[in-house]
Amino acid sequence: MAINNTGKSLAGKSLSTMTIGCMRWSGPENVGDIIQECVNHGALYLDTSPMYCYNSETENSETWVGRGIKGIRDKVILSAKCSPGNGGMGIDEWDPLRGFSNQTADQVRSTIDQSLTRLGVDYFDCYQLWTVSNELVYESAFKKGGWLEGVMKAKDEGLFKHLGITGHPESPMIKRWADEGIFEIMTVPFHIMNTSRLEGIEYALAKGIIVNAMNPLNAGMLGNNTELEIPGLDKIGLSLENATELALKFVEAFGMTALCGVSTLEQAKSDIKYLSKPKWTREQALQVSDLFNNLFSGFENACTQCGYCKPCPVELDFPEMFKMKNFYKILKMDSAKQQLITMSKWYGDGYKLERCEKCGICETRCPNGLNVMEQIDETLEIIRG
Repeated sequence: MAINNTGKSLAGKSLSTMTIGCMRWSGPENVGDIIQECVNHGALYLDTSPMYCYNSETENSETWVGRGIKGIRDKVILSAKCSPGNGGMGIDEWDPLRGFSNQTADQVRSTIDQSLTRLGVDYFDCYQLWTVSNELVYESAFKKGGWLEGVMKAKDEGLFKHLGITGHPESPMIKRWADEGIFEIMTVPFHIMNTSRLEGIEYALAKGIIVNAMNPLNAGMLGNNTELEIPGLDKIGLSLENATELALKFVEAFGMTALCGVSTLEQAKSDIKYLSKPKWTREQALQVSDLFNNLFSGFENACTQCGYCKPCPVELDFPEMFKMKNFYKILKMDSAKQQLITMSKWYGDGYKLERCEKCGICETRCPNGLNVMEQIDETLEIIRG
């Protein structure tokens, strides 16, 4: 069983329609097994960052991935990244441990060396301009003596081969990225519940740029084997096991890769299974979207659990709570409401949202521009209701 191919290559390796996001590991124990399973079926691309799963300088996603690729480094496409911004809409003091606010060429080079050390490798296949969501952060990368200058010097020294960019922009900005002529791959949000970026994405694809779909399961709302009954699906010759298959096949149909943030080996096997099935056509995907949106016509943008809003001054873990809120409000899962109540009652102070001091720091960091205070209030209403 091989994952479907995009027909494109990166770093001399064939690129499948499944890529691996290294943000949501459940722990270091199973990382090697997950990577090996994915590689065995053709999913070679690994997307890392300094902040993912950060517990300490020796225990984080980069060190875990480094251990996981020992002996198979030549088989994977390894991508790393850092940002001139703070992970949200602004720029703060340099935060090298998490890879944010790299404003000088020297700072960028230090962060690159840090990632190389953590991963235990001599080079990356791809390095990315990370978390670019507005003009401020994007323009700062191009200033003299700044992010791009440091990164291109590293490329000249052979520390990586391909330049990419990631963020949460809308179509006009995606087109601008494509027109720069320097980015070979871009990672942007796209899923069946929000296709607003499709125009920009297809513009980039037409220019030969690889597009990696971030959040293909919409922060897990279409994961967890959620069962959906979609009236009319049989009339277009399709059938689905669950919402995960729906989400992944939809992304694949537009020529993108699906960036799958796997936590367990079982999740990896499930994603591999669905992305090994015959591809949908673009026309089928659009028909499915129409049918699906009839079920979710009231959906509005929701928290994606990216974690860029953290750390919270009072150490609240509201993204995890918001995920359950999304399940309850959008997919009508009563079990999610019960989980919210359980978390708030038994999981400790980090899940007691009434402790929020309304400082607003989280909102300044949110790359999606969400009103986090409103999300907290909505979640508390569900818990108390």
